[in-house]
Amino acid sequence: MTAPTPQRCLAAADQMLRGSGGLGAAAVTAGWWPRACACLIRLALEGGVDAYWRRVKPTVAACRQGRAKQLMLRGRLGPGGQVARQVAFTWAALSAAAHHHCYELAPTAAELRRLHNEVSALLTQLEKGTEPER
Repeated sequence: MTAPTPQRCLAAADQMLRGSGGLGAAAVTAGWWPRACACLIRLALEGGVDAYWRRVKPTVAACRQGRAKQLMLRGRLGPGGQVARQVAFTWAALSAAAHHHCYELAPTAAELRRLHNEVSALLTQLEKGTEPER
């Protein structure tokens, strides 16, 4: 079994959003797909941050605290403040979407698709290591 890369996580989340493939069809039929999809997208984001630090500063990548890695994105070795803020906001939104609360509805497909697109763009920015164009 190969390790889940950010791209594999996003591809699996995309299957769930489209309801296609073995994983997507099973998830839609069982009804657990929204939160599972949010978890996959969040794993992709976390994997992208880890890959960034493995490339730029391996000692930071060795840190086990994901929040610390996110905070360090704002530093002089990070890709910039805008990318760091977007990573933090998107991660928080995905964390909220992934947790079940009896008083909240599951995230919608449109919300998850937006988060999927944001994470795809963030992974591109982290691979480049630059501020996004405005």
